[in-house]
Amino acid sequence: MKKLIIAAVIIVFSLSANADANTNYAKRVGGYFYTSLSPYGTWIDIGFGTPVWRPTIMKKTWSPYYHGQWVYTDYGWYWDSYEPFGAIVYHYGRWFYDDYYGWIWIPDDEWAPAWVDWRYDDDYIGWAPLSPYALLSINIGIHYTHNYYVPYQYWNYVKYNHFCDDDVYRYYVGPKYKYRVYERTKTRTNYSYYDGRVRNDGIGFDKIRERSGRKIEKRNIVTVNDPRELTKERNSNNRNREIRTYIANRDDISRDGLRDVKVERSDRKSSLDLSKVELGRDRNLERTNERNDNRDVITRDRNENINRDNRQSDENIKRDVQKDVSRDRVNEERKIQERNDTQRRNSEIEKRNNDQIRRNEEIKRNEDLKRNEQIELQRKQNEEMKKRNDVNIYQREDRRSNTEMNKQNNDRKIQQRNETQKIEQRNQNSNINRNTEVRKNDSSVRNESRNNSRTEDKDRDVRKR
Repeated sequence: MKKLIIAAVIIVFSLSANADANTNYAKRVGGYFYTSLSPYGTWIDIGFGTPVWRPTIMKKTWSPYYHGQWVYTDYGWYWDSYEPFGAIVYHYGRWFYDDYYGWIWIPDDEWAPAWVDWRYDDDYIGWAPLSPYALLSINIGIHYTHNYYVPYQYWNYVKYNHFCDDDVYRYYVGPKYKYRVYERTKTRTNYSYYDGRVRNDGIGFDKIRERSGRKIEKRNIVTVNDPRELTKERNSNNRNREIRTYIANRDDISRDGLRDVKVERSDRKSSLDLSKVELGRDRNLERTNERNDNRDVITRDRNENINRDNRQSDENIKRDVQKDVSRDRVNEERKIQERNDTQRRNSEIEKRNNDQIRRNEEIKRNEDLKRNEQIELQRKQNEEMKKRNDVNIYQREDRRSNTEMNKQNNDRKIQQRNETQKIEQRNQNSNINRNTEVRKNDSSVRNESRNNSRTEDKDRDVRKR
C-alpha cells in the first residue's frame, strides 16, 4: 500500500513538472519565431522600422516554395518544405523579390498552409509566392493594396502527374519555357477560412487527381508548439497519415522577439512600397477587428449559437455594401492592371517582332547585295572566259586554216610530183618500148641477114655440087 502511495505521488509530481514546463515554453523559446531564422539569413531594416529577413545562401535558380512537397489536408494544399527555415517563412508572411536585396521575407502573424498564387491549364500547374500587397478577407477573399503582378520567371510549373511527388523540383519547367507556359495558363488563387484558420484551396483537389491519374491521400494536420519536434517528423511512421506544422503563439510572434536578433540598418532604398504593405502589426484596427469578428462568427456558426439583432444586421448590410463596392473597385483596378500588363507584354512582343523583322530585312538586303555582287562577278568572269574562248577559237581556226592550206599545198606538190613521176615513167616506158622495137628490128634484120647468108651458102653448095 505504501508503495502504491509513493508511486502515485511520484506520478503527480512528474505530471505537474511537465505541465510547468509546457506552460513556460513560450518564455524558454525566447522569440523563436525570429531567432530561429538568424543562422540561415540576415535581418535587415529596409526603412520605417520594417525588418525583413534575407536568406544567406541563394543559388541563381533558387526561389521560395522551390524545395518541398505539396500535401493535401483539411486546410487545402500544404507546402511541406525541406529547408530548415521553411516551417516559418512558408506559412507566415510574404515573399518579395527586391531589385537590390533579392528575395526578402516580410513577417506576418497569420498562419496558412502556404501563401502562394496559382496558375493552371490542362497540362501544367504552377505556383509563385503571394505578394506582400495581398490581403485576405473572409468576404472578399484575396485583394490587393497596390497594383502588382508576379513576373513569369518567379513561377514554378510542373505537369499534373508530378505535382505531389517528393522531389517535385526535379520536374520543373525550364527557365526558357516559363514565359510560354505563363501565357497559356490562367490565374486561380482561392483562399478562405476553415475552422478559424486560413484554407488554401488553390487548384481543385478533384481536378488534380483526375488530371494526374494518381490516388492522392488527405493527411491530418497536427500542430506542435515545440518547433524541434518537426525535425523528428520526417523519420516518423505516421508521416503518411499526418503532417506536423508549427503554429506560433502570440509571445513568439510579438515584435518584442526582434530584440533578440541583430537587425542591420541599410541606407539602400527597397523597391517594395512599404506604404502599401499592411501585414502584421501594421494592419489597422478595423482589419484586425474584422478578422477576429469573422473568426467569432465562424465559431458561433459551428456551435449554432448565433444571435443577431436588427442593429447588427443593418451594420453588417452596410459593411457588406461597402465591401462590395471595395471589391468591385479592387477587381476593376486588377482588371486594369492585367489589361495594362497584357498591353505592355503585347507591345514588348510586337517590338521584339518588329526588331526581328528589321534584322531579317537587313540580313536579306545584305544577302541580296552579296548575291548581286556574286552574280556581277560571275558575269564578268563569264565574259572574260568567253573572250578567252573566242580568242582560242580564232587561234584554233587560224591554225586549222593554215594547216589546211599547208596540207593542200603539200597535196598539190605531191600530186605534181606524182604526175611528174608518172610522166617520167611513161617516158621511160616509151623509151624502153622503142628500144625493144629497135632491138627487135635489129634482131630481125640480123636474123634475116643470117637467113639470107644461109640461103646463099646453100645455094653455093648446091651449085658446087
